[in-house]
Amino acid sequence: MKRLLMLVLGGIALLGMGLVSVPTVQADPIALVNDAIVELTDAPGNGGRTKADLNKRWGSDVSVMASATEKLQQALNEAGGGNARAQHLLQMAVDFGKNSMHKEARLKAQGALLNLCQGANKADAPCDKVPKFGSYVAP
Repeated sequence: MKRLLMLVLGGIALLGMGLVSVPTVQADPIALVNDAIVELTDAPGNGGRTKADLNKRWGSDVSVMASATEKLQQALNEAGGGNARAQHLLQMAVDFGKNSMHKEARLKAQGALLNLCQGANKADAPCDKVPKFGSYVAP
């Protein structure tokens, strides 16, 4: 038992020092953009802000914007030589996210998601699962 504990602690120490690398999973750009849109979405504005979960961080929170911008940047890097319009919209969304403009970033990301889905022709893509609530919704 003591030996197992030492092995586990040694493994954690090696991970902490960076000697052992854990491979990162390459995510689908469509899934990354969808996750970023969900993060950037504001609380539902259906006449009662107090009905929303007050403990949840919504789209205008600084840490949420940073996380969503990172996801959009990763999606832009992984989109590669795909749809030029989607790449342009993703770049604009990243720029808006870096400037703390979460609503504009969300709208550009929704446009990029539409273009990515049209280019991929996936039946199971999350294109129509994007939340339709918030301050305003892209057409």
